[in-house]
Amino acid sequence: MNYKIVFYRDGKHICETEGVSGEMLLQCSNSAGVIIDAPCGGTGRCNKCLVRLCPGGEEVLACRTPIKGDMEVHIPDESEMEIAASSELSKSTTKSNANTQPVCNDINSNGPLGVAFDIGTTTVVAHLMEVETGRRLATASGVNNQRPYGADVISRIKYCVENGHDILTQVIRKQLASLIVQICDEAKVNVTEIKSVTIAANTIMEHIAAGYSPVSMGTVPFSTVSLFGGELPAWEGLPADEFANIYLAPAVTAYVGGDITAGILAAELEEINEPVIFLDIGTNGEIALKYEGTYYCCATAAGPAFEGAEIFMGMAATAGAINHVKWEGTLELTVIGDGEPRGLCGSGLIDALAVLLETGAVDESGRLLDADEIDNDISKAIDKVEGKNLFRLSNGSGGVYMTAGDIRKLQLAKSAIAAGITTLLMHCGITESDIKSFVLAGGFGSFMNKESAARIGLFPKNFLPVTKSLGNTAGEGAVLALCFQTKRKQLENIRQHCKYIELSESIIFNEQFVEQMMFE
Repeated sequence: MNYKIVFYRDGKHICETEGVSGEMLLQCSNSAGVIIDAPCGGTGRCNKCLVRLCPGGEEVLACRTPIKGDMEVHIPDESEMEIAASSELSKSTTKSNANTQPVCNDINSNGPLGVAFDIGTTTVVAHLMEVETGRRLATASGVNNQRPYGADVISRIKYCVENGHDILTQVIRKQLASLIVQICDEAKVNVTEIKSVTIAANTIMEHIAAGYSPVSMGTVPFSTVSLFGGELPAWEGLPADEFANIYLAPAVTAYVGGDITAGILAAELEEINEPVIFLDIGTNGEIALKYEGTYYCCATAAGPAFEGAEIFMGMAATAGAINHVKWEGTLELTVIGDGEPRGLCGSGLIDALAVLLETGAVDESGRLLDADEIDNDISKAIDKVEGKNLFRLSNGSGGVYMTAGDIRKLQLAKSAIAAGITTLLMHCGITESDIKSFVLAGGFGSFMNKESAARIGLFPKNFLPVTKSLGNTAGEGAVLALCFQTKRKQLENIRQHCKYIELSESIIFNEQFVEQMMFE
């Protein structure tokens, strides 16, 4: 039997659809294109898909609530995520280099237009470019609409195993189309002027966007359908010129994708002859160490903790998220939107853990101490609920806190990244002091406090003097590949000089992972 399901957000009616008796509410919302945050992919583990049913005001998990009749569903207020849509490099994309040649040759009086996409697991960014001049006309971004199907690529691969990949392909293609319309409207141009599209993304996201199944990347030997690096005809429904093509940045392996080759390109690592490390932190941590002309690459399963997922009061970088924490005798919090804190996003989590370590509230093993074991005022923020310690950052009925379990998840995530870095160093026979530049890429890297990250051991403190946060390098790499034909050749050259190190088979990594679990 079908029932009427009406969705509201911010108190406004957004959608009315039909739901089948027994169908989970999250599945119904996904089918209707209504985004409800569900980082665990609907397994009931994250408790993030809370919605309110009216009348009555009962709060329920959308992934665990079957449809039994007509329903009014109120989704929590949605605020725009704090997204690093641009990069420190974005001002340098010009057509001034005489050695470059445009991708599009059918130039009219205004020049051909193109769109460069960075499809992240969490966010999507689109840049509308005047290809001949390299002039940026508009930029738009949003949370990846695949998020209700899982916060990380493993969750989405699992969804594809159980349901096929067609739905996820439709979801991302619909979002890309919407972003194209948005940036073209902003720039007051017609979508038919778009002659070329480039995409930089991890290998799983590129597969799904291209319409390929990512299922084979979920199990050993982690095989791919394609490593891309070439053009595809525009798929049906893409708002662009009917003869437009789509270029996907070349991937190295299943877990080192086109976002990394594009990021290396944008960060101009090709111009650096000294040892340099490139780190893109997200739900996965991809690391590339350039040494003697070769890029030694690996991917670490950091998990979604740095994105605020699977953290008890974790949340995306939206209004109400604590994004920075300081200890100056008392706790000082920065909250996105300057309102009351509702939870912690990734950068706030790292700061909070750094504060706990610096004040001695967390010991070297990662244990959150009892209040009476701490000899300073941070002890006042240590509470105990049901026999378990927690760290209160704000008080009141809606107070925000970190649990001991949250600390353990951050500890596992930082250990995976740090062990990956150390493994690459040891593989090349060099030390931390040999690294002359440490590049932090990705949106999370641009918001993260570098000193806090080093304090928790995410990367060596020795790297701090040579650390640069470049932001959305994948998007800038996609822009370069859109505007310069030579840059596409350079991307392929980067791929050819990448050597992948499989960490799951590395004795060094396994040893380092255990060692890096300890805090300084």
